[in-house]
Amino acid sequence: MAAPKHSIQIPPVRPLYRIAATGLGASMWFFLMYRAKKDGPALLGWKHPWDH
Repeated sequence: MAAPKHSIQIPPVRPLYRIAATGLGASMWFFLMYRAKKDGPALLGWKHPWDH
């Protein structure tokens, strides 16, 4: 069965935007994992925030 044809055409994304989006997304996840490493036990209740 053939895929239906759509009338909406999406233009290709410029490479600069794709690279910038990938870099910003990666930096967001790196920052989240860094903060989870630092604050994770206190956030999950495994240790008190003032016990450091």
